[in-house]
Amino acid sequence: MGVMATLRIKLMLAWTFLLRVCLSYAAGNRLASRTIHHLHPFTSKQKPVYLAGLNRIFTDNSKVAAAWQRHLALLGVHRFQSSFYAGKDINWIKQCQLEVIGEDVIKDAHLQGKGVLVMTYHHHFNMLFCNLMATPGLPVTTIAMDDRGGDGYKNFSSRVNRIYTHAERLLNGGDIILVKPQSQVRPILRAFEKNHLVITANDFPEVFDDKNRKDLPFLGTILSCPTGTVKLAVKKNIPIVAAYLEWDGDDRFKLVIKMVSDGGEDMTVDTAMTRYLEVLATMIEKDPGLWEGWKWLGAQTE
Repeated sequence: MGVMATLRIKLMLAWTFLLRVCLSYAAGNRLASRTIHHLHPFTSKQKPVYLAGLNRIFTDNSKVAAAWQRHLALLGVHRFQSSFYAGKDINWIKQCQLEVIGEDVIKDAHLQGKGVLVMTYHHHFNMLFCNLMATPGLPVTTIAMDDRGGDGYKNFSSRVNRIYTHAERLLNGGDIILVKPQSQVRPILRAFEKNHLVITANDFPEVFDDKNRKDLPFLGTILSCPTGTVKLAVKKNIPIVAAYLEWDGDDRFKLVIKMVSDGGEDMTVDTAMTRYLEVLATMIEKDPGLWEGWKWLGAQTE
């Protein structure tokens, strides 16, 4: 990471801190959604490939432009949340006005006592999504790639570690499992055995576990998806849901949960992946700016 990029990130972090201490949570989200992207060092570089991905799917230029603006707004709200995560007080999350659609789905699945696989996607609210999944009072464990060797971690390691620690305190006894490519599944198995909701993102084509990957039809094109956690859930007859998070403005969020599998023995990996991608496609058709995966579709055109 260059000197100018590091400087802009520090300015962005200072701005989010000022928003947090000077404004209400709702007003801070609103202003962050309009301003943060001007300070972010990578948005201009990301824009061409992001728009290329959108243009592969949508022919309406106004819809493409609106999706990009929505992406910038969500990026700002995400960075504003990070300011809270870098602090010690975890009570801030109570300011989120959350509507949960499908809460009965997740609770019924959890009652089986085998754990629940929660399939999600690459989005702007990675930590917030996990913590809001825990609001019904269920333990949540989330699986994330271990990127602590990257430049972002090297330059801001103390802040990143504080964010992880903060997020873990809001998981109702769950964990954050940082995994490396080809790593063993034992920690994930233990989370299921503890009857946790186990969150994974299953939409990214970047190299992670080539042995457990499928190329699947998605939005009229092909998306290469990791399937290792799905294979594990199917093998163990663990219930599976798909979920996504919407920001409805100010302090309002909507968590949508859909059933993928009730844990029955007749479920297959292909069927589970198809149902998951159907939920993701429905979300994208409604609000394409929620998905960060446009960069992958755009990269396929280069």
